[in-house]
Amino acid sequence: MPSQLADRLRLACACPIVVELRQQDEDDQAFLRQLFVSRRWVETCAMPGWDDQQRLAFLHQQADLQQRHYAQYHPDAAFLIVEHQGQAVGRFCVSANGSALRLVDVALLPEWQGLGIGSSLLRAVITVAEHSASPVELTVDALSPARRLYHRHGFLALADQGLSLQMRRPAGQHGEPAPMTG
Repeated sequence: MPSQLADRLRLACACPIVVELRQQDEDDQAFLRQLFVSRRWVETCAMPGWDDQQRLAFLHQQADLQQRHYAQYHPDAAFLIVEHQGQAVGRFCVSANGSALRLVDVALLPEWQGLGIGSSLLRAVITVAEHSASPVELTVDALSPARRLYHRHGFLALADQGLSLQMRRPAGQHGEPAPMTG
């Protein structure tokens, strides 16, 4: 099942920058740690009393825990590495859980953000979901600027869980923007 989902995502991905999606494997662990550090470094710098080595050790531990969590709770997910000209630039993880697709994670190194890659990956998930008449679900950090992107693509806020927000794009929406709420 994950390979079929991965194949459908690859076919649906039309990106302004040529990227390839390949299956994540054990050799990607160092990259996944680097990617996690790039996303959380600024937050850990606010922790008083830690030097950079302690921050890095903590973030590597958190990256490993995240990997185990994803593997445990999304065992059938398509875990993909986003590459540009053979260089890993991000991760894309999508799970088909029951009647919905779940965007588990989409992350790009900072220098690859803002180039349309993330939007293209999101549109690929939506395209695959539309072909199977499925909704798309995700969880996003409550303060993340990605919330605006998800809203523009038709996602509605569901449950605010403090630090995170559950969002859902209903099936059959076909590119229509989500109505403004609250």
